[in-house]
Amino acid sequence: MFTYPRLSKRSAGVDGIALATVLGVALVATPVLADDKPDESALGEFVVTGSNTAPPLTKLAILPSLSPAFEDVIVRGVVRRDMELSGMFRVISDKKAPPGTYDFDDPVDIDAWKKIGAEVIVKVAARDAKKKNQVEVFGLAYFLNVGKDPVYEKKLIVDKKDARVTGHRITDALLGAITGRPGGFASQMTYAAKWGRNRVAMSMDSDGHNPSRVTDPKHTAIAPTWGPNHDLYYLLSKNYEPFALFNHTQKKYINLSEKGSIYSVAFNSDRTKIALAIAKSGKIGIYSGNADGSGLKKVSTTTLATHPVFSPSGKLAWVGGNTNKKRNARRVYVDGKAVSPGGFTASAPTFCDTENGIKLIYSVNVGGDRRDIVMSQEKGGGTVRLTKNQGSNTYPACSKDGRLVAFFSTRRHKGKKSDGIYMMNLSNWRTIRVSGSFGESLRWDPLPPPAASASAASDKKPAKKPAKSTAE
Repeated sequence: MFTYPRLSKRSAGVDGIALATVLGVALVATPVLADDKPDESALGEFVVTGSNTAPPLTKLAILPSLSPAFEDVIVRGVVRRDMELSGMFRVISDKKAPPGTYDFDDPVDIDAWKKIGAEVIVKVAARDAKKKNQVEVFGLAYFLNVGKDPVYEKKLIVDKKDARVTGHRITDALLGAITGRPGGFASQMTYAAKWGRNRVAMSMDSDGHNPSRVTDPKHTAIAPTWGPNHDLYYLLSKNYEPFALFNHTQKKYINLSEKGSIYSVAFNSDRTKIALAIAKSGKIGIYSGNADGSGLKKVSTTTLATHPVFSPSGKLAWVGGNTNKKRNARRVYVDGKAVSPGGFTASAPTFCDTENGIKLIYSVNVGGDRRDIVMSQEKGGGTVRLTKNQGSNTYPACSKDGRLVAFFSTRRHKGKKSDGIYMMNLSNWRTIRVSGSFGESLRWDPLPPPAASASAASDKKPAKKPAKSTAE
């Protein structure tokens, strides 16, 4: 097992400057003077209030439950929360539920729900299974534009400890049955956050549940991300050592073919390639190679390059700039070509595999310690603005299904400061606060597929692809 050479506190000061460069300068950058402010029209139309009028939300009913079973409460609550966060539906209040019985095996009164305006009807329930510490989970959905036959019906036997993630998987399957495109809620977020004098790596479920510190606050951990086998990786510094790539799941450092202090890491979609920002001789460059850290080659040409990220199609983006220029705005590069608008310091690119193609999303500095989120085509061009005059918005990350982008925001709500993680639907721009957590380097990755589980009933699928939801 190899070890990185330790730095003295004096030497660590240089390392600290590099860290400030990556975490701070990449966002704050060169001040924008009043008489030299770039033209914000280059950031494109502000789509939330622009000519892109969102269609009305589809009315969705989730059947109430009278069951006292803890797992029933969990599964139903998870599905309801996911549907609300999707931004696609107006979830009908339980108070409007028609009279009736709502036990596990009770049939759904489609006509009664239709009378109160439901266009989609969902039933989710859970009860104890015959085997100890297991539950039977039932999911059922009707899309009334298709007909009175269910578009989704499934019963599963799962361990009680998996009730919450099973709820997310049911949501994803329901979205697939309703819209033809499965959801992305069976997933996790990770990010770095301040903790005392250091930064730590955090993890959280996609719906904001259970934000947890995963690293020792005595050390500094930055730029966490998910790697092969859904192992958690981050960059770790102990006792003023250079930052090294660490596999948290396997509790080991990763030996790299290029040495230096590391400030960003990313894996491609099939986890066969890695990209890192490595500091050498006063410069920070992007190196790419095999996922195990071998075969690394420098791919950036600017003196500063940070925050690499792979596109689903295999393209590699990063933030680059030349520190030897008097006035320099860091820009987003895709496969070596600058694609973000000139004059604006850009940061934290990510890619969204949306139903309208792959999109590049990143943050730009608009002055006054404010940053906004913009979106363009995968290789740049067609830029539109996703946030404006709503605090500072940073570090976007996209769901697996490409419907949602999450980001940190310092916006206010009803006159009160409401820092946290927000989700925006990329079809209708509806935005919801997910969590009060705040940090940097947000990443959002799907969970591995579930292990094979026993099925308590046959699965029913629609004979034809459902009509497209009006919310998409």
